[in-house]
Amino acid sequence: SFFVTWVNSSGRRTLPPAGRVLSRLSSKDLIPYIERGVARYRSEYRDTSVFLFREILDTIVRCDRVLTTPGGSLLLAGRSGVGRRTAIGVLASMNNMKLFSPKVGRNYGLKQFKNDLKTVLQSAGVDGEQCILLMEDYQFMESTFVELINSLLSAGEVPGLYTPDELESILSPLREESSQEGFRGTMVQYFAQRVKTNLHIALVMDFTRPTFTVACQSNPGFFKECSVQWMEGWSERSMLKIPSMLFSKDRSDDNTRGNLTGKIDLDEELLKLFHAIHKTMEKKYLTPKRYVILLETYQQVYLTKQHAVSTRQQHLKSGVSKLSEARKVVDELKRNAEIKQKELAVKQHEADEALKQITKSMADAGSQKTEMEQLAVKVNEETAFIERQKREIDNELAETQPLVDQAKQAVGSLRSETLVEIRSLRAPPDVIKDILEGVLKLMGVLDTSWTSMKG
Repeated sequence: SFFVTWVNSSGRRTLPPAGRVLSRLSSKDLIPYIERGVARYRSEYRDTSVFLFREILDTIVRCDRVLTTPGGSLLLAGRSGVGRRTAIGVLASMNNMKLFSPKVGRNYGLKQFKNDLKTVLQSAGVDGEQCILLMEDYQFMESTFVELINSLLSAGEVPGLYTPDELESILSPLREESSQEGFRGTMVQYFAQRVKTNLHIALVMDFTRPTFTVACQSNPGFFKECSVQWMEGWSERSMLKIPSMLFSKDRSDDNTRGNLTGKIDLDEELLKLFHAIHKTMEKKYLTPKRYVILLETYQQVYLTKQHAVSTRQQHLKSGVSKLSEARKVVDELKRNAEIKQKELAVKQHEADEALKQITKSMADAGSQKTEMEQLAVKVNEETAFIERQKREIDNELAETQPLVDQAKQAVGSLRSETLVEIRSLRAPPDVIKDILEGVLKLMGVLDTSWTSMKG
């Protein structure tokens, strides 16, 4: 079971003199509260991975009991990466407290640190807001920073921080509240009291550093005014759980890995192997932070290799897909080629038949041409023969034409009485008979009797 202040929190800025009332929660009921706080912390301050296991829950609950009491401050002594900063940030979000942490850099010095302190003291001492000043080892750039924090813890003020004019402008708004509360003392004391009540200082320090012991010895406010939380590390059971928590988170969006899930499947042997590798390191390096770095490095390498293998697999699948498509196209072209080949064979057969027919027709035409040429020769010969006969006939006619003309004249000189006289004869004289027989034969009449002659 855990005892926390969130269940009965009224949301008021001022804290009760004895702190907020504690409520008992089981581990199952506690986790939803903290998950909501983690979500607020990630949206308001920094996006980081928070793993909730036994040590982290204990740290958050113990820090909550301290920071929800007036002036409650913490000295969180532990190894790097144990989860102290995250616990303070989550608590600040859950309790609606302002979280301040100096942003140190190369040119950060005492002047910049005092300006940051003025901002924090303004919110806590003047505005009356619950504030958390988070200081880590690396932020103590100068030894003077440690002394100023010790003064804040012990007295609620930093001597010489404000000029008289600045101090007057800060104290003026508090006079009315001071009189209403019946405070008996100076305004500086009232301001320091408000700072000491509303400002919660959380010191995150590594106890393995040589400066840790020196800082605590020379600044008694660190252990007199702070609740010391000693956190050396995590249990073996918790460290075996962390890989499953880390690797179960989907980090595909962090590296734009496409369809990769970003999750790694683990077995019991691999979990133990991570812890075994971590324990082989030197003692000064056996910190939770280095363990988490080991796991994150493994995850990064694993996802990179997974992405490379998946990309190659996708390329191979794409190539196989293209080959399958090409094979389908080739098969389709092959089927079409077979169909076209059959059609071509039919057309070729038809062309061969047509060629044979044409060849035969040409052969017939050749023979006909030969016959025509032979006929033409015969016609020419017959024409020449006819011409010769014509010439001969013409010659003969030329010789007989005068005789014919004479005969025509002689026939034309015949009188009709002479013809009547000849027809009346019972038998013609031999001369007349011979002439008439010749005429009938010329006319093609075979009957040469006297009767035929008279007709």
